[in-house]
Amino acid sequence: MSSHPTNTLTTAALQPLLRLLESKGFSGMDLLSPGQEARTEHVSSQRMSISQFDRLLEQASKLLNEPAIGLAAGQHLDLPSFYLLGFLLSSCQTGREALTILRRYYSLISDTRSPDLFVGHESIKVVYYVADGSAFGSHARSEFIATSIHTAGKAFGGNYYQVQGVGFRFPPPSYRDRLEQFFGIPILYNQPHNWISFSGKLLDKPLAQANPELFNALRRQAELSTTRFSQLQAFSRKVMHILYQWPDSIPITKEAVADLLSTSSRTLTRRLQEENCQFSSLLRDVRLEKAKQALERGHTDVQQLAIELGFSDRRGFERAFKQWTGETPAAYRRNCRSRSEAVTEMAEAD
Repeated sequence: MSSHPTNTLTTAALQPLLRLLESKGFSGMDLLSPGQEARTEHVSSQRMSISQFDRLLEQASKLLNEPAIGLAAGQHLDLPSFYLLGFLLSSCQTGREALTILRRYYSLISDTRSPDLFVGHESIKVVYYVADGSAFGSHARSEFIATSIHTAGKAFGGNYYQVQGVGFRFPPPSYRDRLEQFFGIPILYNQPHNWISFSGKLLDKPLAQANPELFNALRRQAELSTTRFSQLQAFSRKVMHILYQWPDSIPITKEAVADLLSTSSRTLTRRLQEENCQFSSLLRDVRLEKAKQALERGHTDVQQLAIELGFSDRRGFERAFKQWTGETPAAYRRNCRSRSEAVTEMAEAD
């Protein structure tokens, strides 16, 4: 999967940070500006820049008086928050499949280089990469990623998961004892790369047995996530869900979606045709729904919206939108605002 040239990550990565704030008695609004609202129904398709995420980490650190913000936030990771990734993991049978999915589709989480996996007889080593950012942010993200991997490993692997080593590129921080207490092992610093290693026992174990509760939760979420497209048949529903949750910064192609479903574009086309569907029609429907939602929220930059939806320019988007709805994007937005104002006036009159 190709990625956007700017380093970004999914806004789903904010969820552990927001849960940390809530656990300390704060609201997400204490951290986020109105334009940064994390709408849970779209959270895995929206992206934010690394610099934005770094600023939020630093703000949260000051708000909570918590220097180890990456360590603290990573412990609040919840896999179902990463909707499309959770959707894919729900069909994995073994740890090997899950690791392959995580590495192969890392761009669903971040545009940063995918982790390297080194699988030995007794252990698995994950070398992960941290995009350039502020000094504080890069340090915090290094700890956030390692802590998140460890949290996910314990949740997904159950008793099969056993951490064996952790290494960071930076020198020991003042709170190194807290890091060692969390991971339960001595930690190495000033390493060439950031890495974490764990036992290879979970590699070919059935994940459904390792943590049935989490695995079943992911499967239930996967099933529920496709019910909104109940008018479609099973395979078309799955494709529609993937299109709807696709990261905004990554171009949607039939080949990329087929790859995500571990099939070929030809087979994807055939299976959709068997259900009287076409990929282009599903993509059009998703673009139309996302466009309507953005305009209803008052999105004013039509050029940016066109790019986010995969159009090459504003004119192409405006032409397609009018063909779909009979209105230009600007007219649709004005009509939505007028209807909203009318409803408000009626409510005030009552």
